[in-house]
Amino acid sequence: MSVSGLSLPERTRKHLHRRPRPTRRPRADGSDAGRSHGQALSAALLLAAVLAAGTMLAGGALRTRAEAIAHARSLEALAQARNALIGYAISYEERHPGEGYGFLPCPDRGNEGSTPIGACGARDTAAIGRLPWRTLGLPELRDGWGECLWYAVSGSAKHNPKPLALNWDSRGQFALEDAGGAPLPVAAPDGRAIAVVFAPGRARSGQLRPPARPFRCSGSDAASEDLPHYLDHPFAVGDTGSQRLAQGALRPDDASATNDLLAWVGIDDVFDALRRRHDHAGHIDALIDRAAAALSARLDPANGGETWRTAHGVARGALVIGGLPTAEALGLPAGARPPIDHWRDQMRFAACADGTACIAVSRENGDVTHCHAILAFGGERIRGGTGAQQRLDETQRADPAQYFEGHNALHLATGSPTFDGAARFSVADRTQPATADVIRCLP
Repeated sequence: MSVSGLSLPERTRKHLHRRPRPTRRPRADGSDAGRSHGQALSAALLLAAVLAAGTMLAGGALRTRAEAIAHARSLEALAQARNALIGYAISYEERHPGEGYGFLPCPDRGNEGSTPIGACGARDTAAIGRLPWRTLGLPELRDGWGECLWYAVSGSAKHNPKPLALNWDSRGQFALEDAGGAPLPVAAPDGRAIAVVFAPGRARSGQLRPPARPFRCSGSDAASEDLPHYLDHPFAVGDTGSQRLAQGALRPDDASATNDLLAWVGIDDVFDALRRRHDHAGHIDALIDRAAAALSARLDPANGGETWRTAHGVARGALVIGGLPTAEALGLPAGARPPIDHWRDQMRFAACADGTACIAVSRENGDVTHCHAILAFGGERIRGGTGAQQRLDETQRADPAQYFEGHNALHLATGSPTFDGAARFSVADRTQPATADVIRCLP
């Protein structure tokens, strides 16, 4: 074995044959001892200064590194929670047959990881609490400082009590901004999120939190009481309007006024994911089928169709035109009404005023079908370009051009009895909005 190029026995022999240095005797006056003591003291002070400086430098570097690791862990937990929320929304029908897709869970208003009865409050109001990790099938997610995640859901997307309408045009309640007050991008027509997940971060001045427990989130069983001790901005529980939420520091060295880290879900995030399901188009088309069958029955002259048509439409040109009435007005049984009502703002009907088959519907293959009435379904909004559509307020929602393209929009406004479009809803490209008009011919 060799060390530093020398074999061990050889080094040992050199050491044994080395002549010892003579020992210097101290002077009788003690001057050598004083000089040695002074040198030792100076060396000790210098060493202490070096060690102190090194400790300060190392402490700063370690603190910065620890902050960065905590941030990364928080962002990872937030991403996992966000993905789980989208997964919950796009598979909601499988757990709740007949109720449709897109709904989000209520928050954990206690401290059990699930959603107790009444956790979502009243219809159309925002709700907040801890993330319901059990409901989402997740582990007990925590941020980089060991705190459990919090969660807010908009009244327009929560599953209990459900909104009266939920589709790809539903509005959010959370306007997000960065620490400087600039708006953050949200995948939604109104720029507002339908859900937000919070990583509370380290407790700030005035926030009192008991120590985190290994198998349960810190805090009490009343999320509403714990809220100001975990989140940095006031949250209006039960509010029906828009709320502003701020993103905290995204860099460890950023001295932000808030340290809450946020992840969010926009309505487009949900429906872009739904569009990637192979059965999504069939689900929408089945809704159109049910609405068309109910509408056709109501327009049947044998069932008093003329009176019903006049009550729910407006005469324009050769047609009587109106928005699709409620499922109750269509005569559907109570259990079948919610899915139709969620989507009825996407549909218009037009019927010949004279009761004849006056409407001509052209198909892509050149065929022309003559109908007594049609049910028109607008499809997803066009999101960009000169033809971008907006459906945010009542005026926009009443405008056929915000739902339909070309002369379909014009003729639904003027009553001209010619339309063109697909007979069935389909998704040509799962990565792009399915904006094509569907025109269902009614006999």
